Amino acid sequence: MAVHIKLIRNNIKSSSSYGKYFAKTVSQGEVTIREIMEEACRNSHLSEGSVIAVVTELEDLLKEKLGEGQTVVLPGIGRFSLRVESIGVDDPKEFNIRRHITRIICGFLPAGRRIAGGHILYNFCEGVKAVWQKGFKP
Repeated sequence: MAVHIKLIRNNIKSSSSYGKYFAKTVSQGEVTIREIMEEACRNSHLSEGSVIAVVTELEDLLKEKLGEGQTVVLPGIGRFSLRVESIGVDDPKEFNIRRHITRIICGFLPAGRRIAGGHILYNFCEGVKAVWQKGFKP
């Protein structure tokens, strides 16, 4: 497994790293939930209807539990929780939910474990290497 990279130059003049080059991943395309479900059917010998039912129910339950303010933990995948973004006020008595909350977003923290040096190795990244994007090499 590999992620493809290329180098991009930081062109933000106010940045302390202006002019330096950084690695950036290059997408190798997208895969839809439909394609993942079809592959799951082939790999598990479950019927397409069974896989669709499970994925649909998971989506419905995620929405319901998140809407109830719960954090949803899917072992091996990660944690989902809802967060709010808001405008700051000087006095708590001035805060108005309708006016000062700007949006509600879903946060995702991928599952992982701490490794040497205190770094976190995320499950989805384990065993993945970086390679140059085809046709790109400095």
